[in-house]
Amino acid sequence: MEPSIIKLLSEKKVIGLRQVNRGIKDDQIRCVLIAEDAESHIRQELLSTCRKARIPVKKFASKEEMGKMLGIDVACATVGILK
Repeated sequence: MEPSIIKLLSEKKVIGLRQVNRGIKDDQIRCVLIAEDAESHIRQELLSTCRKARIPVKKFASKEEMGKMLGIDVACATVGILK
């Protein structure tokens, strides 16, 4: 895993599609991580939203791995890194 992604996960963040979308709408997100195995509609929605808001997107290996890296007991499709 890329060291820059590990560093991002240690910063203040929001977890999950609703929270990330809300953060983007409120101009609080500076970067979004998306699991490569996230459902296609989630990936498409987030990529489109991030493109419009000019927010960089980084890919993460899997939902399971992201959940473990975050210390949560469930898989996680997306994380928004706060400004």
